[in-house]
Amino acid sequence: MIVGIAGGLAVYDEAPDNVSSSTYSSTPSLPGCRVAPGRRADAGLPLARVTSNRIDVEALAAMDGVGRFREVLPMLMDPVAFAEAFVSGDAAGGCRVPSRGMERHRATLRSCGVASDARSRPAFAMKAFTTPKKDGRTARLVLDARPLNDAMRRPPSMDLPRLRDFIAEVERHRFAMQCDGVSYFYQFPVDASISRYFGIGMKGCDMLLNVLCMGWSWAPCIAQRASNVLVRDLGLAWVDNFLVLGGTLDEAERNVAVFRKRAQAARVEVRAEGDDALWQVRSRFVCVGVEFDLAAETQRHRLDPSWAERWVDGSGMTAVLSGRATARQFAEVFGGAVWATDILAVPRCHFAALLSFVGRLGGRMVGAAAPVWDEVVDVPPSARRELGALRKIVRDNPWVGGVPEDTGSVLWTRFSGAAWRGWRRSHTVWTDASSRAWAALLEAEGRFVDGQQGVFAGPDADAHINLKEMLAFAEGVVRLCWAPGAQRCRIDNAAVVGAVAKGSSSSYAANRVLSRSLRVAERRRIVLCPGWVPSGEQQADPYTRGASLPRFPAPLSASR
Repeated sequence: MIVGIAGGLAVYDEAPDNVSSSTYSSTPSLPGCRVAPGRRADAGLPLARVTSNRIDVEALAAMDGVGRFREVLPMLMDPVAFAEAFVSGDAAGGCRVPSRGMERHRATLRSCGVASDARSRPAFAMKAFTTPKKDGRTARLVLDARPLNDAMRRPPSMDLPRLRDFIAEVERHRFAMQCDGVSYFYQFPVDASISRYFGIGMKGCDMLLNVLCMGWSWAPCIAQRASNVLVRDLGLAWVDNFLVLGGTLDEAERNVAVFRKRAQAARVEVRAEGDDALWQVRSRFVCVGVEFDLAAETQRHRLDPSWAERWVDGSGMTAVLSGRATARQFAEVFGGAVWATDILAVPRCHFAALLSFVGRLGGRMVGAAAPVWDEVVDVPPSARRELGALRKIVRDNPWVGGVPEDTGSVLWTRFSGAAWRGWRRSHTVWTDASSRAWAALLEAEGRFVDGQQGVFAGPDADAHINLKEMLAFAEGVVRLCWAPGAQRCRIDNAAVVGAVAKGSSSSYAANRVLSRSLRVAERRRIVLCPGWVPSGEQQADPYTRGASLPRFPAPLSASR
């Protein structure tokens, strides 16, 4: 689920490996609320210059050794396959929603070949609108394609890399070349027999889009899979951002040469990012809102400083911290918070009150007949305090890096590279809970060397079993985990494993418990590597049901 937008990128509240491109959005949203929080007016800005270049999609499909792009190519070129994607089987359409003020852009759309005048009534004539680009001087065209999206089946996975995997892969290299596609979506041609489904309702005469349109649920999937073909075995792609990597300068330059050949063969027009010269190989750069420094002793990253400054000092942040802000302002600030915690590897469970308020606000807006994004909401002091703490972290914008392989933890980059020299998983903590008791065992070098057990009392005695399992995990970490490095955690509760790996839970109480555990782990320079085990293999289980702990050799906790 997308929970917000930061720096023009969709921000997910869980790993996007299975995310369908129908959830890919360019507007901030709140959890559980599918309605966009409004769009900024473009104040009459002209459309940005777009390229008239068109990709040779057949040549691109011929390069696709995996077949993922060929799987979605018919949605651009085959009217029969396109019609079969409709849920009802009836692709007749008939929807017409007029656009407001789009007539002034008609000549621009026609001159660059993005759209043409409709000679007959389109199957879907939908509302189009423009939003300002980040330069503040031009606007981009977006189609409100919800009528078409609702009539079609959901697109397949985008094949967008997880942000965590993206960063880890970049930091395994020393050099990179980055560029992005020029008006990338507009470079994908749409067959004339399909363009009648992409109509723009206009006063006087409707228009038909001849290219891939922003707003159609299949568009991000098609663009991302095409990008993956271009960078296969060379680097990474994030929709229209290409990153060619190399462990050495020679390797990076060889990979750049291969990428250039592929781009030229498929007629993909690219440009340099920012002030870089096209095809320039660098060790320090900003990509997808993240600044990378691959020339340091240990590769590292942090938030894009310009984005961090805008988020910290923005008007939305000022309004939210004052206690009264519109729902739109809060959604934008919260989306940035999600992005910042992902990049800086700050566990979101530390912001339990903020997450709880977001859940309540989202539930209230979903229950409303139509969410009012300009409604003023009162942000509670506890949520503001936590947001203020995160704001300070983002203002400092520390470098993080030194990613070990497969830690499985949200604390994957919190320590400097020096902490990972000689890194190994030396200890395993087994934790379990029953309805009345908890137990934790510490295993080192194939034998149990320490353990703790206890009985739930007070409010904990009536807690949900998931919370009891989280309490058992917390006791195991606090009482048994002392050696710096990696600690494997074996838990037979999938909800706890997922919360530890992600760094947050949907439960306010569980977030408070998890936050205490992760703060202790970070203070002791421990990375927790959670893993699920079947209940029958849970070594701590007997000690939650009345069995006494065995005698251990000299416990490790004696040498704290």
